[in-house]
Amino acid sequence: MKSLPKLNNILLTATFLAALTGCSSGPVVQDYPAGTNAGEEVTNLENDVKTAQSNQVDVLSPKNFNEANEALMDAKKMHAKGKDAYKTLHEVAVGRAYLNTANTVAETARTNIEDVVAARQAAVTAGAPSYFGKEMSKADSNFKDVTSDIENNKMSSVAKERKELQEKYLELEVMAIKEKNIGEARKTIDLAKKEKAEKFAPTTLAAAEKSYMNTEAYITANRHNTSAIESRAAETNEAAKHALNVNRVAKGTDKVSSEEKVLTLEKEHQKVAASQNQLANVKGELANTQGQLENTQSALEGSVDVNAALLSNQSKLEASQSKLEAEKALDAKYEVARKEFDSNEAEVYKQGDALLIRLKGMEFPSAKSTITPKSKALLSKVQKVVDDFGAQNTVQIQGHTDSVGGKKVNERLSQSRATAVKDYLQSNAGGIPVDSSKVEAVGYGYQKPLATNKTADGRAQNRRVDIIIKPDTARE
Repeated sequence: MKSLPKLNNILLTATFLAALTGCSSGPVVQDYPAGTNAGEEVTNLENDVKTAQSNQVDVLSPKNFNEANEALMDAKKMHAKGKDAYKTLHEVAVGRAYLNTANTVAETARTNIEDVVAARQAAVTAGAPSYFGKEMSKADSNFKDVTSDIENNKMSSVAKERKELQEKYLELEVMAIKEKNIGEARKTIDLAKKEKAEKFAPTTLAAAEKSYMNTEAYITANRHNTSAIESRAAETNEAAKHALNVNRVAKGTDKVSSEEKVLTLEKEHQKVAASQNQLANVKGELANTQGQLENTQSALEGSVDVNAALLSNQSKLEASQSKLEAEKALDAKYEVARKEFDSNEAEVYKQGDALLIRLKGMEFPSAKSTITPKSKALLSKVQKVVDDFGAQNTVQIQGHTDSVGGKKVNERLSQSRATAVKDYLQSNAGGIPVDSSKVEAVGYGYQKPLATNKTADGRAQNRRVDIIIKPDTARE
């Protein structure tokens, strides 16, 4: 049932639109006074039409916007042919009247379908019209049907279609982000497969495909984390090119010149050398710091500030060593965590210094938050991973649902399931080795979908529990 404020808003909208459209076949036209510069007014109207289009008025009030645009086109033709200025200005006035009406209706539409407008704008910003023009045009066509209903005061049908439209635009947004960042990597991997990489370079191909799937999953879950997506995408694109090049060298294809073979091998040797020298470089930096410390001690000997200078340099050295050791220890823990779960139990991702465990195998009875025996076995593994990270970490347990049912119902259900997991982890097998103030249970309902809610598979992916572990270093 709609809330009273929302219902009142729709009734006010209906009243406004009835007044707008019921009295005449079009808006009232205010003609320009004699002596007005026709050329200037045509240009002004053209600029305002472009601004309205950039503000989505063409889809929020399609009928009125089209009338305004047609009047503009007629006025431009008349002015170009040197027609009577009065007639040209009359067409401009007609266009201006329809454009004003379109802007007013568009504002009303934004009030009633704000979530759809925001989702469409996000899809446009992500580049969906360029990457998926056909799908975007279809969605926009449906959108115009909805906004036409608003123009024609048919509000009863609007509520039925707004949710489906919002989901479609959100889906197009994430599709566009993936295409922009890893679309080329997918094509490169497909080309490597076509050239029989599964036979000649299976290990390198598998690494590229794993990188692609991990980045794709990360984009699905974190579509607005642009910097992290770009970083991951760069690695994935490099891995895809690497797979293609290694395959061509291993296969001995004519598509690779002798020079390319040498350069590819040289590049691989450089990567290996870089990995081997990384630790040596760090040790060199530490030795350099130690040398600076000794030089400082010699230069400042006898000075009243010698102890402070030595302590400062020693502190920097110890901090550098401590950071390197902490990062090394965290990487080791992440690897252990990844190996703890089977692919059908959970997916494990590294997000900066935090760890995300996506519990694919976590099951609840329909519309309930009861922990099943199968889920208890999975949660014992989660408990072990949390324990490995130590008592200084924080843990956030996130509950997510599909979009079946109302928003409030799903928010309550997701919160209940997240809380049930938290309570179980804290009360069983010794409990999470973290004080209760560092463990948080959050229910997001269907606000953060991983896939479309239109299919059973998509809804199954969206019904999930995520565990995010943030070590102390992630919060410094």
